[in-house]
Amino acid sequence: MGRWLSESGQSFDAVVCSASVRTRETWRDIESAGVSGGDVTFDERVYSADQNELLHVLAEVPDSVTSVLVIGHAPTIPELTDALADRETSDPDALAALRSNFPTACLAVLTVNQPWASLTSGGAKLTDVIAPRG
Repeated sequence: MGRWLSESGQSFDAVVCSASVRTRETWRDIESAGVSGGDVTFDERVYSADQNELLHVLAEVPDSVTSVLVIGHAPTIPELTDALADRETSDPDALAALRSNFPTACLAVLTVNQPWASLTSGGAKLTDVIAPRG
């Protein structure tokens, strides 16, 4: 996934990462692939958060942050992604991919056009779901 992010020219103003060993390793590998993360936070709450709790964590992201990478765990990440994705504006193929399979190291790309603290269900546009390649 780090290679895909790097080759796609992705960088982030902030990274919110679970404090687990596995997610820390994931971030380290993404960063090693050349992806910039800006302000990186390892947050204990992400490990056991449900989708509402993770939404509260995202609400703390400063408005100055325009791109954030969240590295967390299933089922919370795919559930939150599904809840945030506006059915009218999201890519239908991305929605289908999200609902059919969201394996480890899968990436969902959402566009948000509101302050993080105002983010609610249906408040984002799902544009892509990228699964790791074996």
